[in-house]
Amino acid sequence: MAIKQSAYDNLIAGISKNEDFSDAFGMIINNPYRILGASTFCNDAELKALYDQWKSAPDKYKSKFDKTKLGAPNRTKEKMEWALENADSYVYKIFWFSDADVASRLGNKGDFIEFFGKNQGVNTTDYNSFLAQYIFLCVFDRNFTMTEQWKIILNLVNDLLNVSVGRFWGFFSGNKIEAIDNNKMAFLYNEFKDNILYPIKEIVNRQSIKINLEETIHINNILSSVEKPQLPFSKIQNVLYEKIEKWFVKEAEYVNNVLLANVTGVNATSMEEKLAITNAYNYIMSTIAPEFKNLVTTIIPTEHSMNTRLRMMFSGKFIVVSKILSNAGLFNESIKLYQLFNELFEDEYIAGEITNLTNLIKQEEKTRMAPHAAATAMGNPALDENSGLAPPAELGELEALEKERRREFFKRNTRTGIDYKEVIQGVLNNELRLVKTEEELGREQIPLIDRVVEEAAAEAEAEALRVKLAMEEMQRRHEQELNDKINELNFEYKNSMKKWITAIVVILVLTISSLGIMIVQLQKTNAVEGLTDAVAVSSEALNMQKSLKTEKGEIQELEARLAEINADIAEASRKYDETNESQYADQLAEKQTEYNELYSKYTDKVTNYNQHLQEYKALQQ
Repeated sequence: MAIKQSAYDNLIAGISKNEDFSDAFGMIINNPYRILGASTFCNDAELKALYDQWKSAPDKYKSKFDKTKLGAPNRTKEKMEWALENADSYVYKIFWFSDADVASRLGNKGDFIEFFGKNQGVNTTDYNSFLAQYIFLCVFDRNFTMTEQWKIILNLVNDLLNVSVGRFWGFFSGNKIEAIDNNKMAFLYNEFKDNILYPIKEIVNRQSIKINLEETIHINNILSSVEKPQLPFSKIQNVLYEKIEKWFVKEAEYVNNVLLANVTGVNATSMEEKLAITNAYNYIMSTIAPEFKNLVTTIIPTEHSMNTRLRMMFSGKFIVVSKILSNAGLFNESIKLYQLFNELFEDEYIAGEITNLTNLIKQEEKTRMAPHAAATAMGNPALDENSGLAPPAELGELEALEKERRREFFKRNTRTGIDYKEVIQGVLNNELRLVKTEEELGREQIPLIDRVVEEAAAEAEAEALRVKLAMEEMQRRHEQELNDKINELNFEYKNSMKKWITAIVVILVLTISSLGIMIVQLQKTNAVEGLTDAVAVSSEALNMQKSLKTEKGEIQELEARLAEINADIAEASRKYDETNESQYADQLAEKQTEYNELYSKYTDKVTNYNQHLQEYKALQQ
């Protein structure tokens, strides 16, 4: 009785002993810490000591970190010097071990089975154990054959992408060494988040030319098993969706450029053309459509933009096939294809075509639905040698020729033949008739590729004109909005300035009134004229008298200056009312400021004068 092998045994059995993994992933295979045979916790002095140890006896140098399934690296002088210079990079720290004992268990069957025997989380394992299994899968299972193990390890990675900086440091260091400062811990964690999934990205991108749809779907299913995926996982899935799009484009090119290579127009007339369009229809419905419906219904989420894009592309790529089928009288085939278009992406044009074809089928119901009609030349014109309809496909040598064309097409990387995507818009915008006008018959003599180029050029010219008109309209609206805004601001500015001038005039009136009152009061209390009649005053009274005369002179000078400023304010106010120019408003503001400062000085002088006058009167009594 044969013993059932485990997933690990099947994987190891498929690995050749001479298989070279040096190209697996640079951050792992060419990691400076692996080359030096060092722990990621080693400081500069310890790394230099290991380098000197190797340098003294290169052939005898052995490290505990060489005991992994990766084997010992090829240590040359150039590689060792490079490793010593680059070992301080945090990117390399996240892809190597700090513990040699755990590192030696990389690829060990017992540890592999124990680790993947349950779901793992941040609290159930440590960084070295996680890294041993992650590196093993990335290097030795680049085809994602170990589905369940990949799901467990990727969910653990996703958990690590969503922890705090401090919690990650505790997980990374195993809480065995002292925490570094917060900035370095944050930097290390950012490097982890940016780079830990890089091996997965490299695996996904390794096939850039030929796309294996089954493998792409398999990898996507594994990534979809990650619960509440972080952004890096979504980015990888977007790459997979782009690969799916490339697969579909390649299939559409095969239909349009190979299967329809002998079709010269949308009205198939020859038997070879009708055979080609029949084979194209069969290939779309039996080969492309089932895979495509699975992609847009179960693989790519309906809310993702790529889902909508692919649904629209399907009808865009194959709508010419539907039109040729209907023009050739294959109404049932055409309506099935249109119904598929409408199922994937509803459109008014497609719904209208379905209605038209339904009416045509009803008109021929008696002939098409008669008992055994399909077995007679009367019931099925395709069996009549003199009819213009194509016989069924699968015709011996022609069928073999089409199969050979398909094989040759998918071996090549370059596109050949006619690309029908340029004429799709023309089909959508112009209803093609079964009965052609003389103008159409004359135009059909032009090679299809030339007509495609002409239509594409005309469409491009119309699109350029539309864009130009749209830009001009946008510019006109922008200028109008700008002018309206400027006028609104000017209006608000004028209103605010009028209010400001009114306030200034009121202030001036109040100021002049108060000034007049103060002058009258000053004149009432002014006894300077009586000073000349005074007799027998003391020397102190004489000094006070001289001081009062000086202060009065200063007050009179200030009064004259205030009068001048009032005149300037009145003149500036008059000019602003006449012109509404902002410079006069600025002059008003400046003069008002000067007036306020001078008036404050004037009031201080008058107060001092009155006080000194009272003192002088007291001396005379």
